[in-house]
Amino acid sequence: MKKQINLIKEFVKMLLIIALLSILGKANAQVLPEYSAFPETSIGLNLGTQGFGIQGTKSFARFLNARVGFNTTADLSFQYNNRTVQLDRTSVYAIVDWQPLYGRTDWLARKWFISTGISYYFSNTVYRQGVGVLPDYYIYMSKLRPYIGTGLGNIPISNHIGLRTDLGWYIPTSAATSSYENKGEKVSTGLRGLLPGLNAGATIYIKF
Repeated sequence: MKKQINLIKEFVKMLLIIALLSILGKANAQVLPEYSAFPETSIGLNLGTQGFGIQGTKSFARFLNARVGFNTTADLSFQYNNRTVQLDRTSVYAIVDWQPLYGRTDWLARKWFISTGISYYFSNTVYRQGVGVLPDYYIYMSKLRPYIGTGLGNIPISNHIGLRTDLGWYIPTSAATSSYENKGEKVSTGLRGLLPGLNAGATIYIKF
C-alpha cells in the first residue's frame, strides 16, 4: 500500500507540473471550439471497473487528445459465496482519443470519441479464500495490455468542471495463471475472460 501511495504522489507532482506549464502558455494557445470532445488541458479523478485514480489530458490537432493516468483498487476485498475475494490491481496507462465526427454540431458528434492505448499493471492478481479441502489460491493476470475503447467527453458540469465517460477493454497479452489447478484458465475464457480487462468508468476533471 505504501508503494502505491508513493506512486500516486509522484504522478500527482507530474500532473501539477503539466498543468502549470499549460497555464503559463495559455495566452498563446488556441482555444478549441465548443464542439470539441476534449478540453484543452485537464486533471481529474476517475472511478470505474479498473479502480480509482488520477488522469491528466492534453488535446492537440483539435480532434485528437492524449491521456495519461494511474488506477488502483487499493487491495479491494469482498465476500463471494461466503468466501473472501481480494483484488490487487495497480496500473499506469497512456491513451490517445480521436473524435471522428469533429466539426459537426449535433450533440453526439461533439462528445463521442474512439480510444486506443496501452496499460502496464504493477500488480494484477486475485486472491480467493479456500473452503474445506480447497486451499487459498491466487490468480495472476496479464500485466501488459493494449487498450481499445470509446466514450463521451467534454460534458459540462460547470464552467471549469467537466465529465468524461469510458467503455473499453484492456486486452490481455498472456493467459492467466493460478497457484491452484486450472483457476487461471477459467478467468481467461468466455465472459470471465472479458471482465478483468473491462474499463467502464467516469472521470470528473478540472479544465485549464
